[in-house]
Amino acid sequence: MPSWGEILVELQDPATRLPNGSPDFDGVRKKYLSALRTLTGRPTILYYTDWLSGGGAASSITLEDMQGMMEVCKDLEGPSLDIILHSPGGSPEAAASIVRYMRTKFTDVRAFVPLAAMSAATMWALSCDRIVMGKHSQLGPIDPQMVSAQWTAPGEFKR
Repeated sequence: MPSWGEILVELQDPATRLPNGSPDFDGVRKKYLSALRTLTGRPTILYYTDWLSGGGAASSITLEDMQGMMEVCKDLEGPSLDIILHSPGGSPEAAASIVRYMRTKFTDVRAFVPLAAMSAATMWALSCDRIVMGKHSQLGPIDPQMVSAQWTAPGEFKR
């Protein structure tokens, strides 16, 4: 897989530009997600926000993300799923709802944290069977006053 710098060079290449001249972000993203699926044999989804650039509240996990999760997962075959997760967190209730839905479709979930999963995104990552992180990756703290959860079984939380 290429480095971030190599992907930026690829996006600047005139061959990867859309007819209007803008970079084909979606096409390049789909290309690498497809290559990853070929490599692992597992469907892969990406939940990645631009929160380090000051995206504000629009970059947080919200209940509206459930619609996106359902749309992305509707045609994916289980039982395995890979998730690339990079988020500042957000609503713990929304994360729990997404996890419940995800676990109705997939029994073996692996999270990749390329840089950071914080707060509710940490909860999401911890609901997976395995977490893959780099030396520079980090999981953030969870506010214990916001959510009191007891682990009961893979993918299930009991309040």
